[in-house]
Amino acid sequence: MVIKRFSVSKRQRVVKHQRVVKYQKGISLIEVLVAALVFGVGIVGFAALQLKSVRQVEGTYSRSQAMSIAQDLIERTKANTAPTARAFYLNANSWSGSLSNPGDCLHTDSAPDITDACTPEKMAQSDVYEVRSSLDDLISNGKINLANCDELLCVTVAWDQTDIAGCDQEAFSNGERESTANCVRVEFIP
Repeated sequence: MVIKRFSVSKRQRVVKHQRVVKYQKGISLIEVLVAALVFGVGIVGFAALQLKSVRQVEGTYSRSQAMSIAQDLIERTKANTAPTARAFYLNANSWSGSLSNPGDCLHTDSAPDITDACTPEKMAQSDVYEVRSSLDDLISNGKINLANCDELLCVTVAWDQTDIAGCDQEAFSNGERESTANCVRVEFIP
């Protein structure tokens, strides 16, 4: 029995091979482009989530620091109940004027007689200085104020572009902040 071989020329094999290779390269390139596009969209989405997360963390940090500073002022105000001190705390110029250190009013072993020269008003000045220094150190563009709120006192801390006046009472109805302002308001009994 004789087996016939079909002979295929070299040229036919090369042409056939080139067509297959060209066809496969085109499909692979499209697949790579689609994969790169999907990957790029995913990366942009991930970056957007990261950015939003960072902004939320910054806002939460500022709110936490503002609450801490407000609590510090409340404790200082409750400790110094003299009428002259209360008047100084409630004076708006105390919170927005120039910041200068009035000196220490603390009794220490190295200065045991310093309490003799410390009046309630000087203690209030020292308190305002300490609170404003903390505010400047911890919150970007921070502002603070203590004001009468009916029969209570209110400490308002604002930061970033928010003004103290922008933290209106209506924004804090029912104990919830409904405003887009970056501020905290704490009411307390004097």
